[in-house]
Amino acid sequence: MKKHILILGLLLSMTTFTMAQMGRGNNQNEPVAIGIKGGLNLPQMWYLGNKALSQLDQKMTFTPTGGLFIEIPAGHILMIAPEAMFVQRGTDIEYEHFSGTKVHYTMNVSYVDLRLPFEFRWPVSSYFQPFLLVGAEAGMRLFGTIHINRTSPVELDQSIAVGDANMGLIHAGAFAGVGIRSRFNLGAMGMVVKLSASYHQGLLDTYSAMEKEGTAQSVNVNAYQITGSRLPRGIEATLGIAIPLEKMADDACATFSHDRYHRRSRGGRLFGF
Repeated sequence: MKKHILILGLLLSMTTFTMAQMGRGNNQNEPVAIGIKGGLNLPQMWYLGNKALSQLDQKMTFTPTGGLFIEIPAGHILMIAPEAMFVQRGTDIEYEHFSGTKVHYTMNVSYVDLRLPFEFRWPVSSYFQPFLLVGAEAGMRLFGTIHINRTSPVELDQSIAVGDANMGLIHAGAFAGVGIRSRFNLGAMGMVVKLSASYHQGLLDTYSAMEKEGTAQSVNVNAYQITGSRLPRGIEATLGIAIPLEKMADDACATFSHDRYHRRSRGGRLFGF
């Protein structure tokens, strides 16, 4: 696992560096920008290969997400925007077992993700730039809680901390979505505003080795079947705000060379310079 993580990290770093170099040479009108983003995530679990669990209805639960990103131009229509995000994954299931037992099971797990989105823009104008985005993500579990509330055979209302016994440590996945980007000036300072929505699909099974071996405690006894794979998925909607790093420097140089110091001559001599 450590080897796979190292290889993935190296690939992300090499791709980011390569695109940055391409951006410097191919798109001088769009400087590198750094920003923050935040929004909402609608998390669920996909129980692949387990018919009983996949048929249970999952409630809609919205959780906050946010982080930092960098925009790196890589041509006229391509932009990459590496980001570090805090996101919560899990599920909320409420059902009645055939025995009459009513069960409410929730899982809420926090992660830190490193993501590499590729954005394909249609620059209609600086104010209106719709784009498609695709990318990959890799994350690590931080903390979380599993809560179970059931009515029988013995009434139970219990919460346990998420750890190695009940959740895999590493997350890897892919995502795709759409968005709108707008670039404008506020006085001497440039600003970028981005609104996007994306679907995220986990690719690594979140069941832990202890769960598969049967050595972990099963709190959801009526529907907790360690067969198939438990893959996280979710829909995110975020708003991002960024500041172009080169914009302020360009404006300062423009002010220095044009507003205060003009090259004028009198009698063949330069002055005011």
